Order: sequence, then structure tokens, then C-alpha cells
Amino acid sequence: MFRYHPDPIATGSAERAEHVCHVCGQHREVRYTGPIYGRRAENLCLDCIHSGEASRALGIGGDEVAQPADFTDAVGVPDDVPPEVVMEITRRTPGFVGWQQESWLFHCADGAAFLGPAGYRELAAHPDAVDMIRADLRRSGWAEQYAEDFIRSLDRTGEPTAYLFRCLRCGAHLASWDSG
Repeated sequence: MFRYHPDPIATGSAERAEHVCHVCGQHREVRYTGPIYGRRAENLCLDCIHSGEASRALGIGGDEVAQPADFTDAVGVPDDVPPEVVMEITRRTPGFVGWQQESWLFHCADGAAFLGPAGYRELAAHPDAVDMIRADLRRSGWAEQYAEDFIRSLDRTGEPTAYLFRCLRCGAHLASWDSG
């Protein structure tokens, strides 16, 4: 259903739970559990996120200055990524929860698919993702041994955590990291 977030249940952004969606009023079996940057909805279905109806219904502001709700933040988007892609990711794709502020990744002039939180064990199968974190730590001035220790301490369910993505065009694995 979601090009940029193929399995929201597996990533923890949705759960199997019977509910009545706040937006469409329909009885649903899967409830969104990720962030909403707009008005809150205790029960929100994935169909309403996919259609864009949730973004419109949960937006803030009056009719003349209405700001649709977003489900993720798009910071540092490369110039070659079309605005339609950013809108699909922020307003029609389930977001994910990070320790501080999640950040969607982009590659090959497109959004990447979010595969879920990852620890060192999960990342070890994707050296390109580990190299991306290593390069980010280097740019931030981390000493090599401290950066390697940090990477080995990444924990899928704890802190610090990595977030694993895959480029939809070239298949490269990407990762960002976060800690509380």
C-alpha cells in the first residue's frame, strides 16, 4: 500500500487492533501508532493516511490558512527530489517514532523505503548502511574508535538506535541514527 513504508506493522508504526477510525468512521483492524504533526487522533486507519484524507482532516488552522497534518518530517531533502515525493512521504505515508526527531532519507532523486529500526546486528547485513552512519559520525568529528564503539552499541529496541532504509532505485541500504 505504501511505496515508502512497505510494512508499517513490522516497523512498529501500526498495530493490529480493532478500532473505529477517527477520520472515516469505519471499523478497522489496523491502527496507526506513529507521529502526527497536526491535530491528534486516538484511532487512525492506514487507508485514511494513504488517501491523504487523514492529512486534510487533522490539519491545523482555518480554511484560508489550513496546514495539512504531516506524519513525518522532511529535513535536508536534496534539491533533485520532486516536491510530489516529499508530499507523498510527509502526508500520505506512515511516519515512524524516533528518540528525538525522525528524519526520512532520500537517495537517487527519490525517497527511500523505511525498513524499520535497527541495531548493529540488523545493520551488519548491510555494510552500505553502516558506512553511511560511519561517515555521518566522521563529519560530526567523532574519533574513529569512539565511532566504531558507538556503531556496535546500536540497539533495535533500545538506545542508541539506527533507522534502516533502502533506495527504491538502486537498492542501496541507508541508515540514520538517533539517541535520547
